[in-house]
Amino acid sequence: MTRRAALVVVSLVVVALVGVALLAIPGSPIHKKTTLGLDLQGGLEVTLQAVPPKDRPLTKADLERSVSIMRDRVDRLGVSEPEIRTQGSDQIAIQLPGVKDPAAAAKIIGKTATLELYDLEANLAPPSIDARRFPVEKASVYDLLAGQQALAARGAPDQYWLFDGKKKLVAGPVSTKAAALRKFGGRVPKAFKLFAVPPGTVVVSCAPGDICPTQSGGNIAPVRLWYLLKYDPPAVPEMTGADLKLSGTRQDFDTQTNQPIVTMQFTKAGARKFAEITRREAQRGKLLTNTIGGGQKIEQHFAIVLDREIKSFPSIDWERYPGGISGSNGAQITGNFTIQEAKDLALVLQTGALPVKFVTLDQTAISATLGKDSLNEAKKAALIGLLVVALFLLLFYRLLGLVAVLGLGIYAAFLYAAILLFNVTLTLPGFAGLVLTLGVAADANVVIFERIKEESRAGRSVRAAIQTGYTKGFHTIVDANVVTAITALVLFAVATASVRGFALMLLIGTAVSMLTAVLATRALLSLLAGFKWFESPRFVGAEGRGIPGWLKLDYIGRRRIWLTISGVVVAVSIVALLFLRLNLGIDFKGGTQLSFKTAAPVSLEAVRAETARVGRASAVIQGRGTATNGKYRSFQLRTETLTAAETAQLQSSLARSVDAEAFGAKNVSSSFGRQIARSAIFAIVVSLLLIVGYISTRFQWQFAAPVIIALAHDVIITVGVYALVGREVTTSTVAAVLTVLGYSIYDTIIIFDRIRENVPLMKRGSYRQIVNVSLWETIPRSLATSFITLLPILALLAFGGDTLKDFAFALLIGIASGAYSSIFVAAPILSMIKEREPEYARRKHEDVAGIQSVGGVVVEAAPAPAPAPASAPAPAAPAAVPSSAKRERRRQRRSNRPHGRAR
Repeated sequence: MTRRAALVVVSLVVVALVGVALLAIPGSPIHKKTTLGLDLQGGLEVTLQAVPPKDRPLTKADLERSVSIMRDRVDRLGVSEPEIRTQGSDQIAIQLPGVKDPAAAAKIIGKTATLELYDLEANLAPPSIDARRFPVEKASVYDLLAGQQALAARGAPDQYWLFDGKKKLVAGPVSTKAAALRKFGGRVPKAFKLFAVPPGTVVVSCAPGDICPTQSGGNIAPVRLWYLLKYDPPAVPEMTGADLKLSGTRQDFDTQTNQPIVTMQFTKAGARKFAEITRREAQRGKLLTNTIGGGQKIEQHFAIVLDREIKSFPSIDWERYPGGISGSNGAQITGNFTIQEAKDLALVLQTGALPVKFVTLDQTAISATLGKDSLNEAKKAALIGLLVVALFLLLFYRLLGLVAVLGLGIYAAFLYAAILLFNVTLTLPGFAGLVLTLGVAADANVVIFERIKEESRAGRSVRAAIQTGYTKGFHTIVDANVVTAITALVLFAVATASVRGFALMLLIGTAVSMLTAVLATRALLSLLAGFKWFESPRFVGAEGRGIPGWLKLDYIGRRRIWLTISGVVVAVSIVALLFLRLNLGIDFKGGTQLSFKTAAPVSLEAVRAETARVGRASAVIQGRGTATNGKYRSFQLRTETLTAAETAQLQSSLARSVDAEAFGAKNVSSSFGRQIARSAIFAIVVSLLLIVGYISTRFQWQFAAPVIIALAHDVIITVGVYALVGREVTTSTVAAVLTVLGYSIYDTIIIFDRIRENVPLMKRGSYRQIVNVSLWETIPRSLATSFITLLPILALLAFGGDTLKDFAFALLIGIASGAYSSIFVAAPILSMIKEREPEYARRKHEDVAGIQSVGGVVVEAAPAPAPAPASAPAPAAPAAVPSSAKRERRRQRRSNRPHGRAR
C-alpha cells in the first residue's frame, strides 16, 4: 500500500470514528441507543390463557404448537431473544425485550388467525341476500339476528349474543347460554334479548372505513356492517388458510393504486380449489347477467375472511375470465390498509393459525434477569480482559503491538456502530459472539505480524517485510474468516432465539475484524514505514532467531501419544454423558416458578443472595412492575422443579429474609424448546457440510475430515466436562459451545493454510516433515492467539457473577480443547490421510535429511555426499549452507534491493 493510499484510508477511518462518536453521544442528530435483551434490561411479559375448544379437550400438543407459532411471530416482529414458555396446564408466558408497542405485539402474538375463503353470493344466508342474489348488509348484529330466532330454535345453536333494552351488545359471541348469562344468575334480565345464531351459519362483519359488499355494490362502510354466512365445513367455506403457501404470503403494493396489499400464494390443492370456485362464479355471473341483468353486467365475488371479518371480496370478471382464474399465480387481499396493518396481516398469515384461541390474562413490566451487580461485574471483567490483552500485545510485539492495540480500538468502535445500526439485541449469548470476534480480530493481527517477523528474519527490510507479510497473510485470514462466516450465516438463517443472536454478533464481528486487520492496521503500518526509526527490527519486535528450539518437536511422529490422550478424554466424556448425564437447567427441561411480593421494595441482589444461600444459585430472578430506585415489591423466581417440601423451605427462607408474602407456585416449561434445539443442531449440520465443501474447494477434500473430527472432539470434551463436574447447562452454555465451534475451525484453518503453502516449497519432504515444519511455524501464533482469547475469559471467570462464571467456564474448557485439537488432533490426522497417497507413501520411506525452516522460508538440504575412500585425500570443506538455501537467500537479496533505507 502506497503512502498516499494509506493516508486516504486513515482519513476515512478518522471520519468513520467521528460518525461512531455521533451515534454514541446523546443529543446528536443521529444518536442511537443500544437494544438490550431481557437478561440485561428486562421488558414486557404477556401471559395468555388458552380457551379450550368446544369439541375436544385442550391438549399439551395444542400449547406446544402455539408456542412454536408465537416464537415465529415474535422473531418476525423484529423482537430478538424472546422468552416463551408454557406455565400450568393452559397458559403461555411471553417475555419481550425492547417492545415499543406492547399492546400491538400482544395482539398479534395471541391472534388465532382463522383464514376462510368463501364463494360470497353462493354462501350468503338470509337476511344477508336478496331475491336477485345481491348482498344485503345490516348496520348491527341485533338487526341481523332478530328475524332468525325461529330458525335458530329448530336446531342446536353454538353461538349466542345478549343485548340490553337499547339493543346494545352486553355479551357475545359466546358458545353457550350459560356463558352469556353468567353475570345475571343464568336468567335473561327484563327487556334484554338473547339471540342465537342459526345452526349451519356464522356471523361475519366488515370494518368501518373498509370497502364492504352492499346491495348497491362495493362501498366504503360508514359503520361496521354485519352478514350471515353458511358454515358447513369442509364444504363451506370452500378454502381455508391450509390452502395457502405461507412462504408466498407477504405485504406488497398494488401496481395500479400503489396501496398496501397482501399477496397470497396457493398450495397445489388450493390452486385447484380456487380455479374451480372462480369458474363457478364466472358461469353464475354470466347467467345472472343474461337473465335478470337488464343490460347491467353482474359479477360474483370471492370473499377473504380473517377471524370472521371480511378483508376483501374481489369480483370475477366473467367476460375476461369465462373459465375462472387459475390459482397458480396466487391472489391478493386489498382493502383500506395502512402499511403496518398490511404487514401485521401478512405476519399472521405467514405463521399460520393458532390451534386454539387465547385471551390475555396479564401484561406487566419485568426486570432484567441479571441484576446491576452482574452487569457491573461483566463490565469490570471485560475491561480487565481488554487491558491485559493490550498489555500482552505491547510486550510481545512492541511497536507492532501498539498498532494492533489501535486496530483493536478501531475494531471495537466499528463493531459498536454496527450493533447500533443493525439494532442488534445485546444479551449474554451475544456477548459470547463478542468474545469470539475479539479473539478473531486479535488473531488476524497476530497472523500478519508473525508473517512480518518471518520476512524480517529472512533478511527483508521492515517495509518490505510488511508488504510481503500482508500479501501472504491475507489469503490465510480470508480462508479462516470465510469458514467462520459460513457457520454464522447458516446459524442466523436457520436457528432462532439466543442462537440467532449469537450468530448475528459473530457474523458482524467477523466482517468488522476483516476490515480493520486488512485496511486500518495496514494503512497505519504503511504510514509509519516512511520513518527511518521504523526500519529497526528490534524496535518493531521483529528481531529474533526464528523458531525456538524447544518447539521443534516431532509432533507427527508422536501422534499416537496425542491421539491416545484425546481418545481417553473423549471416551471419559462420552461415559460421563451416558451415565452421569447433563444437568439440564430450566431453559431445557422447565421447572418451578415462584411468584411473591414483599412488604417494602427489595433489590434483586438481596433476593438472589438468599436463594443462593439455600442452594438455588442458578435460579432466574426478575422483578415485576415498577421499580423504585432499582428495587421491586413483586418478584418472579424460576428454578429447577421443586418438591412440595423444597418449595415450602424456599418460601420460608424468603419470608424470613426479605419479608416475602403472597406466594404462588406453578410448573413452567422450558424456554429453550425442542424447536430451538432442533433448529440449532440442523444449522450446525448444514454449516459443517458447507464448510466441507469450501475446504474441499480451497484446499483438498482430505483436509475436510480432520476439521470435522477436531470439531467433534472439542464439542464432546466441552459437554463431557459439564457432565463430569455437574454444572448446569443453560442457553449460555449453548452459546459457549457454538463459540468453541467457531474458534476451533478458525485455528485449524490457519494451520492447514500453512501446510498447503509449504507443500510446493518442500518438494522432496515427506508429509510428516511438511506438517512438522508447518506446526513449528504456526505454533507461536496459536499460542499467542489462544492466550489472547483466554485472557478476557479468565477475567470473566475471576470477576464475573455466578451466571457469567458458568459461561466463562464453558469457554475456558472449549477454547483450551480447540487449541489442543488444532495442533495435536487435526494436523496428525491430516498427515495420516495424506501419507496413504502413493507420492507421499514413497517419500515416507526415503531419508530426506535436513528439512528446516530458515527465517520462515522452508528449504531442503542436499543429500549428504558419499563418504570418501580411506586412501583418497581429504575433500574440501563443504559449503556451510545448502545450495538450495543459497539460491533462496540470493533471491531474497535481489528482491530487497529496491527497498533501501529512507533517506
